Amino acid sequence: MSTEKTPGVKRSNAELDTPQQQKFSPRKALKHGPMWRSSEGLKVLSSKGNDNILYLAGNANPELAQAVVERLGASMGKMDLKRFADGEVFVKVDEIVRGKDVYIIQSTSTPVNEHLMELLLMISTLRRASAKRITAVVPYYGYARQDRKVNSRTPISAADVAKLLETMGLDRMISVDLHCGQIQGFFSPQVPIDNLQGHIIGLDWFSSKEKMKNPVCIVAPDAGGVYRAKQFQDGMTSRGISASLAMLIKHRSKPNEIESVDMVGDVKGCDAIIVDDIVDTAGTLCAAAGELKRQGAARVFAFITHGIFSHPAVERIEKSALEELLVTDTVRPVTKEAVDGCKKIKVVSAAMMIADAVRRVHQKESLMPLFDHKSYADAGTYLETPLMVPQMPEMPAVDFEKVSP
Repeated sequence: MSTEKTPGVKRSNAELDTPQQQKFSPRKALKHGPMWRSSEGLKVLSSKGNDNILYLAGNANPELAQAVVERLGASMGKMDLKRFADGEVFVKVDEIVRGKDVYIIQSTSTPVNEHLMELLLMISTLRRASAKRITAVVPYYGYARQDRKVNSRTPISAADVAKLLETMGLDRMISVDLHCGQIQGFFSPQVPIDNLQGHIIGLDWFSSKEKMKNPVCIVAPDAGGVYRAKQFQDGMTSRGISASLAMLIKHRSKPNEIESVDMVGDVKGCDAIIVDDIVDTAGTLCAAAGELKRQGAARVFAFITHGIFSHPAVERIEKSALEELLVTDTVRPVTKEAVDGCKKIKVVSAAMMIADAVRRVHQKESLMPLFDHKSYADAGTYLETPLMVPQMPEMPAVDFEKVSP
């Protein structure tokens, strides 16, 4: 795990200990945006001191987890996360957790089942160790696309994952751009869900006057994405950029394959921005870009929160009509080399937004300012970050005789 300081964290922890520096300041929020405390790396306020908070991370995205913790003016807790010779997960937290508020940062991304099992066992371990409250920070919620029965004899996997997490003893979950907002209803009222909106990050990128040279049109790639596109449109308007709205209707022959695409709206002569939550094999995205070009769009951009990039996504993007694809670092892509070599793909970090959500939850503050359509911080806040390959790390086998049952 990298220990380098996240760009944008400007002051040392020794300078940030006074509560007056850490409390919410309306004047600073108005000038620097609601995430100014996380931008400066201020410590989280706690009634029992910072020793009462513990941050842990699994193997899904340790770089993002480290960046989030640094934005909170803290350090990562110690944990032994290994595999037995047969592939079973072994978890041992090397910190005292009794009576503490614990935040686990772990996306359930590729390989989904491995990372989901890590998360479940970490929650179980902490619950059995008498943690006071367990909050799972899950930037990418795996199985979210299976949120309803589309055919007979199929599961609602998103609901089943919610039940697993809740059964293990989860108290709260923070996520980013759930595929379907109704997934929050799969959890009981005893487990509140905070669904952060990743488009706030994309707005600062695309609202640059140098970026958009033609009239702007925000495009939803399907009917389910209209609300997300509408939010992006409102954000562009609040930044002084007038934008219209369009929608694509896709017809699938089978999962991950698009048979045909129809469009509602007019993009002729516009800079079109496709807004969506997930890019996996990029079939939908590239088909949408091609259709927009055929409909007369001058240029086609895209903002996608979760960049999975399963094969052959990068090849399709390279050959597509896309001018530029912006993604966040909520997940690791499937292949590092292909993504690094693709000049069309740009990456911005979601670390500061996630960190500020954790800060506000712990300090019992409202999360509403995070959804406000204002320019959050200076242009240096959201930096391009390198993407990493989601390969399982080389883990030594655990000696069964030395592990107590």
